[in-house]
Amino acid sequence: MSEYRTDDEERLKRLRERGVLNDEETEWIQAMLLRLAETEAQNKRLREALLKANGRKPTMSTKLRDALYE
Repeated sequence: MSEYRTDDEERLKRLRERGVLNDEETEWIQAMLLRLAETEAQNKRLREALLKANGRKPTMSTKLRDALYE
């Protein structure tokens, strides 16, 4: 994911150098890129927590499950 962030920052820099963006627009885009990075980090933490939570779920043994379904 960091390769995308680097590409985005380079592209923003090129747009700024060409005069396509003013200071206010540049700050706005930088803030969006920061929020995106924070969201990606939060998404990663939530996925890891979900995997941990699913791993702790008690599972029934095959014999017990078969007996309950009979």
